[in-house]
Amino acid sequence: MPSIIDRYLIREIGLTLLATVLVLLAMVLSHRLAGYLSKAASGLLARDSIFLLIGLQASYFLVVLVPLAFLLSVMLALGRLYRDHEMTALAACGYGPLAVYRAILLLAVPLAIATAGLSMVLVPLLMDYQFEVLARARKEAEVSMFTPGSFREVLQGRHVIYIGALNQRELRDVFIQTREPDGDLSVTTGRQGRQIVGEDGIRHVVLEKGYRYRGVPGQGDYEMVRFERATVRVDTAPPQQEWKHREALPTQELLGSREPNRIAELHMRLNSPIQVLVIALWAPLIARARPREGRYGRIVAAVLIYAINFNLTGVGESWLSQGVIDSAVGLWWVHGLFMLFGAGLLLHYHARSRGVRLFPPAKPAVPT
Repeated sequence: MPSIIDRYLIREIGLTLLATVLVLLAMVLSHRLAGYLSKAASGLLARDSIFLLIGLQASYFLVVLVPLAFLLSVMLALGRLYRDHEMTALAACGYGPLAVYRAILLLAVPLAIATAGLSMVLVPLLMDYQFEVLARARKEAEVSMFTPGSFREVLQGRHVIYIGALNQRELRDVFIQTREPDGDLSVTTGRQGRQIVGEDGIRHVVLEKGYRYRGVPGQGDYEMVRFERATVRVDTAPPQQEWKHREALPTQELLGSREPNRIAELHMRLNSPIQVLVIALWAPLIARARPREGRYGRIVAAVLIYAINFNLTGVGESWLSQGVIDSAVGLWWVHGLFMLFGAGLLLHYHARSRGVRLFPPAKPAVPT
């Protein structure tokens, strides 16, 4: 049974963890929401699907943000206890700094198990559903991109498109004004048309039975061409996929696979739960603030250490995806480095508590 002090520390760190996760999640999702709104305004995404996509993205980002939120919660909660001399009072009662590990592990182990469940089971299912929602939203956007009776700029303002009526997927009385690269102005009209999306994801408007006029504004020598069918490009580039197909694969398919991409995905799913446990090793020692010490100095140092961990993880994932390193090595070398870092800090603290200096100062030279 956890002691009263253990429960107190778990509550302090847990409440801070909850608040930190919510703040970080709100920051990340607001940025993603802005991206979705931009795509919806460009006609690349149906507006009705935006909040559903945000909800699906929340589970993915939750797994990614839990280690950072856990680190910040440990630093904030323990840092406050040290500054308010509560840890000094606990040490006087026999609850030393190393005893803090018991409370932190009682929180870190269930958190790592829950994160593993999300990463290995729930997130792949939600990513697969997100793939379907994005595909459906893309199809719905093909119809909702143009509003009858209004002008719309596309292709970064190169085209101005007007349609008189919309009958299901068929456009009626289409007017397109285009600014050509050489400075000419062209106008294309058609009685009817439709939108098509090629295999490369580029969207076009196909017009039938219309006219095309091209010339320089203010001059009367316009060229006129009558056509039976004309195609106008609408998108600047194919829409970027905001998912990776490997993220939607069930974990059972990743186990035992020899494909580099699948090996990298499996190790990335294991990364966040292991990070939580590794952070529980070194974060309490970084959080040990001295009296009158700056409030955020150690937090900045801890975030920098986490940034190094994050970047090394990205390098390791890239090496795994490209087959540079073997699956047996995986990302374990990153976790091993930071476990050694935590063990070194723990050994250094233990030696100092016994009055032993691991690195004694050099003795001054004695003149002869």
